[in-house]
Amino acid sequence: MIARDAWLLLYVSVCTAAVVPIDTTGVRPGPVTVTATGESVTVAWPDETGSQWRAEFSLDPVRPLITGIGVAGKLVVERARPMYWVETGKRRGGWDAFFDNPTTHPEGTRRFTGVLKLTSAKARTLGDRVELLFDGLTMGPFRGGVAYTFFPGSRLIQQEAVASTGEPDTAYFYDAGIRMANDRDRKPGWDMDSQVVFYDTSGKLRTEAPELHRKAVATRYRAIAARLERGSVAVFPTPHQYYFARDITTNLAHTWHSSYRGDIFLGVRQISDDNTPFYPWMNAPPGTSQRMTLFLLPSGGDAGATLDQTLRYTNSDRYPKLDGYKTFAPHWHFAYTMQALKNGFDWTPPFKTVLKAMGVNAAAIMDFHGDGHPADTTDLRLEELAAFFKACRSQSDSEFLLLPSEEANVHLGGHWSLFFPKPVNWFMKRGPNEEPRGSHPAYGPYYRIGNEAELLQMVRAEGGYMYQTHPRTKGSTGFPDKIRETEHFKDRRYLGAGWKAMPSDLSTGRAGLRSLKLLDDMNNWGLKKRIFGEVDVFQLDSTHELYAHMNINYVKLASQPAWDDYGKYLEGLARGEYFTTTGEILLPSVSIAASPSGGIVARADVRWTYPLKFAEIVWGDGTNTHTEVIPLESTREFGTRTFDWNVEAPGWRWARVAVWDVAANGAFVNPTWR
Repeated sequence: MIARDAWLLLYVSVCTAAVVPIDTTGVRPGPVTVTATGESVTVAWPDETGSQWRAEFSLDPVRPLITGIGVAGKLVVERARPMYWVETGKRRGGWDAFFDNPTTHPEGTRRFTGVLKLTSAKARTLGDRVELLFDGLTMGPFRGGVAYTFFPGSRLIQQEAVASTGEPDTAYFYDAGIRMANDRDRKPGWDMDSQVVFYDTSGKLRTEAPELHRKAVATRYRAIAARLERGSVAVFPTPHQYYFARDITTNLAHTWHSSYRGDIFLGVRQISDDNTPFYPWMNAPPGTSQRMTLFLLPSGGDAGATLDQTLRYTNSDRYPKLDGYKTFAPHWHFAYTMQALKNGFDWTPPFKTVLKAMGVNAAAIMDFHGDGHPADTTDLRLEELAAFFKACRSQSDSEFLLLPSEEANVHLGGHWSLFFPKPVNWFMKRGPNEEPRGSHPAYGPYYRIGNEAELLQMVRAEGGYMYQTHPRTKGSTGFPDKIRETEHFKDRRYLGAGWKAMPSDLSTGRAGLRSLKLLDDMNNWGLKKRIFGEVDVFQLDSTHELYAHMNINYVKLASQPAWDDYGKYLEGLARGEYFTTTGEILLPSVSIAASPSGGIVARADVRWTYPLKFAEIVWGDGTNTHTEVIPLESTREFGTRTFDWNVEAPGWRWARVAVWDVAANGAFVNPTWR
């Protein structure tokens, strides 16, 4: 992909055309103003310091779409054009399929360059923001436009290709960028004297000189910034939504840069094949409006400072501390035990350093998933379990706990995981002449499990908990639906299921709808089940792009327990005393109750980084699920606020709250039962 000509870009068609009309009837008075003249439209808005910014767009299809973006009379971005590409393939196995790879489909894949033949424009006010939409975009099977949203109190600009397709089963990904004039750095011939800055995977600030061909760079924090004649601009994707689910989080060099004949180019990209068997891309159900974001952050200052300002939106990829809560991340396949047996229990595995640096207080790892001998019925199984418990204890300290758990996948149906609040020895199968209980002279008591009833009995006796991993996809396709009437699933110790931003659909403004829909279904079944965040990735180190694939559970705990008391994390999950988040939105307190009229009264304390987009109160009546969407488009970036909402909800039995921002980052709590 990198070898492709740098001129494969989204261009405004150079043809003889009249100035296109713009509809401004949807603009209301507010902090962001829109002024249209015969040939252009200008947006003006204040940034976080009160400085006034202006962005002028051309309505002449021949000219660059962005005439200029500047502050205090100083143009920072000049003669700029948005750039988009899509690569499309065919989905197999439905929209929730993970075990898919469009590159292996018999029909192959296709790549298209976006073309904007400007036909019309429209401006509208959204809360106190303004969106400009320029129609006339085509990208293969996609049709739509390019939108820009401006946020008062911020220099953040959201560039989006807003497009849909009528083709069935479309899987896709997109590359995006911006091309900007930079006359100061032009040299004779093709060469430029431009500079871009980014953080490499070691966290070191790097400066490079772009050349003709697009060069992909592996960056930490997913952002890159360019020096311009009168300032700088940084570009970056949505931190989670852009990165569809993968089992491996290797940094695939998702940012790129180039320069040519007076122009500098910055952007983000995917690769069509990462050499893994499963690489599901994004979903584009027919008729859905896919919103393909690239964020721009212009500044009158230098590129390094602008780059640093982008890190605030993800707290520098660290989960912030929150009084009264500890962060918990389950479901990792590190094969740590087998490595500890080889390297020694004093050896510090690379994942520990990474997770601690990200602000993770506890992680539940699920060893013996393709490693070790989980199905063994001899002493070897007990030896490996003893090593597992010892390894987890050895890597735990006052700030970080490593919890042992297993994705056992036996007896109960689909893939599922098992937590115990203490070390428990058990064999996953039992022979016809073997007793279900026993004791080993070196390893102590153990269980031999021959069926689901014996497994449930063990879990109850030992105070364990179970949950369905990656429900309705992967090895849990069809589950837990197929076991909803079983005794073990109905048991209170079967907590529910895991949540992860999988699959990816850019039309909803949300993440992880597969699990959220299951949550609603389970509660409409009359079962008080919950979901919580799980990560489900394999080996990693500090160079990986982990944050994009992560989520976290904030569990209500006054202090960090000792390793022997790690069950307090599990008890917090079982009580529902936690919220789940991608990291940019925090919910320190949420209450849900019945109003005097029988509706729902909700109060939520919310903290956020990106400007919020909407909240939703979702409730069920035992048969159907209902959603009340509450626009939050008057919120500014980096805010804290208590919201009070009232919703008429006749017959509601349970209700939950979720909050989402403009980058489809989100946080949610589990249902409260009436």
